[in-house]
Amino acid sequence: MNEDKRVPCSGCSLLCDDIIVIEKDKSNYDIIGACLKGIQKFEQRNSKNRILSPYIRQNNELVKVEWDEAIKKTIKLIKGSLNPILYGFSTTSCETQLKAIKLAQKINGFIDSNSTICQGKVLNSAKKKGITTITLTEIINKSDVIILWGFNAVESIPRLLSKVLFSRGKFRLTGREIKTLIIIDTYKNASFKVLGTKDLALIVEPDKDIDLIKILKKICKNNIKLPNEGTAGIDKEDIKRFITYLLNSENIVIFIGQGLLKIQKDGNPLEKLLDLIDIINNKNKNGRISTVMMGGHYNMAGFEHIALSYIGKNQNIQFQNRKLIQTKMNIISKIKERDFDLSIIVGTDAISHFPSEISKILTSRPIILIDNRKSGTYFVADIVLPTAITGIESEGLAFRFDHVPIKLKKIMNPPNDIPNDEELLDKIISKLDKNNVNSD
Repeated sequence: MNEDKRVPCSGCSLLCDDIIVIEKDKSNYDIIGACLKGIQKFEQRNSKNRILSPYIRQNNELVKVEWDEAIKKTIKLIKGSLNPILYGFSTTSCETQLKAIKLAQKINGFIDSNSTICQGKVLNSAKKKGITTITLTEIINKSDVIILWGFNAVESIPRLLSKVLFSRGKFRLTGREIKTLIIIDTYKNASFKVLGTKDLALIVEPDKDIDLIKILKKICKNNIKLPNEGTAGIDKEDIKRFITYLLNSENIVIFIGQGLLKIQKDGNPLEKLLDLIDIINNKNKNGRISTVMMGGHYNMAGFEHIALSYIGKNQNIQFQNRKLIQTKMNIISKIKERDFDLSIIVGTDAISHFPSEISKILTSRPIILIDNRKSGTYFVADIVLPTAITGIESEGLAFRFDHVPIKLKKIMNPPNDIPNDEELLDKIISKLDKNNVNSD
């Protein structure tokens, strides 16, 4: 039996760094300390939906081919494209993300990551208003109120609450006893089972988050009276308790989930929430509210950092003549307006995640999929190129949900000598260089 290894887990954006891997032999190992998502990540290596060979679509069927033929076909498609789009990258390393941006630059493409439709929205909006983000360590050490808004922590990031709610911190020595949990959602999800007697559950009516935020803004800013009937399905007394926590706590953190990103009838609830936080932070001299956007994929935050440091822009990146140009288009509008002739999808299931009308348009143009598992996108792709699993079969840098960099480790070799994402993109770029693609 080999020596035990303590490794980071790429099962989700929490990137737990206390997972122990006990290697029995070349193909068997025990995983200690991982949640169900973490275990599933490790089990992906031998899963039935693992992609182990490249495929090319022939006569409307995916046919297994050798690597040379798959790469040759890939280069041919890219060379014939005048308006390619590249999308995904949230389950790849930062090194891969940088290589992908360089590929987009070389082929005059449009590139964006999964975070553009979730995590990146909060980061950009909060930055404009001067609202601070917060690290996991700070949450553990300082926070006395933890708010989950439109976010089911127990099922999305299973070990999050055990770290931030139940652990003791430097300034919260009594841990759970002194910390308050507030959950705001449209239904009682699994996270509600964690609530204690002093915690607060707010069941808001569907698409009424913005109504709740509006009344909170009015109360906090203008000291108006609460309506007797409450608002958004929440009674007056619960709203009173909520306001008391917002205005009198020392260190509040709001975990923002996907449920708050949908535009509602009266506007954008995320923008209104950030306005509310700004009002409270200016009013409350003894405490502060910070925000964290919860993305599920393990490196959604990474693309934001890599793109900003490399070209000075983190979303909706368009190249022309190998130079960055300004565009009002985003990945959805690019597809919706059919402003592309080829898509390169890396490490994500775009077909299943996008609205059906968008996915249908995406399939009308050739698709090159780079991934390690079968998905909805796999079954409609024209070329499928398999890659190693980062954090298990290859190493690389990733950014945790709180924007702290974590180095992922390689534990074992990939099957069939499959390249990792960075190596594959590097090979494609090298082949394009030899073919002088899109030369100016």
